[in-house]
Amino acid sequence: MRVASFNIRNGRAFDGWNSWPLRRRSTLAAIRSLDADVIGLQEAYPSQRQWLAFRLRTHDVVGEFRDGGRRGEGTPLLLRRATVEHTDAWTRWFGGLRGVRLPGASFPRIATSAVVTERATGGRARVTNLHLDEHSATNRRASVEELLTWLDEDDDLAHVVLGDFNATVEDPIFELLAGHGLRHAVPRGSGGTAHGFTGRSSGRRIDHILVSSSIQVRGASVVTTTGRRLPSDHWPVVAEITVPGPSL
Repeated sequence: MRVASFNIRNGRAFDGWNSWPLRRRSTLAAIRSLDADVIGLQEAYPSQRQWLAFRLRTHDVVGEFRDGGRRGEGTPLLLRRATVEHTDAWTRWFGGLRGVRLPGASFPRIATSAVVTERATGGRARVTNLHLDEHSATNRRASVEELLTWLDEDDDLAHVVLGDFNATVEDPIFELLAGHGLRHAVPRGSGGTAHGFTGRSSGRRIDHILVSSSIQVRGASVVTTTGRRLPSDHWPVVAEITVPGPSL
């Protein structure tokens, strides 16, 4: 199974030559080039999701939006129907209640999750896509602690957790995740993901893919692209994984 995470930069931002209407075809091309069975997007606003979903008809798109479910950022999962099927999908708000903000947060933060089964092998894992607080380390830690209680609801499943953590690999939140058996798929030294529309790969790597110990990582990397337009102010990350089958 091939999984990826990509912060596509919200379409309501005033980014001049990098504004969404001017780069959306580059974003679509970058998503297609990932050739992933499961892709978690961040900063996907309703108009962006609608535009992409219309052109990615080979994929199911699941997930709600942070402002009451219908507005604001979404963290949707794109699921390639030919290779995977999904069940038990949900979107949850960090802090518990729909639309709630954590203390001092600029806006609500959410995670979208689904149990994904690989059609060819029967391998099954819960894949959870998130976008953590951009300012507060306290809120990021509280969110990870809450996330782990959600993952415990499916302690019989392998887990893939991906997204924009707004934290580098040295951050203490990854010690919490490691204590739950989740390890980084993308090796250290793979380059940065946040580049602010510069196209550099030397920035901070704040986009991550973590997997359970039962999942084998066959390869993983930060994916940089070239073209007339940069697809986002982040580079995506991708991992080729083997998920335990029903006999394991």
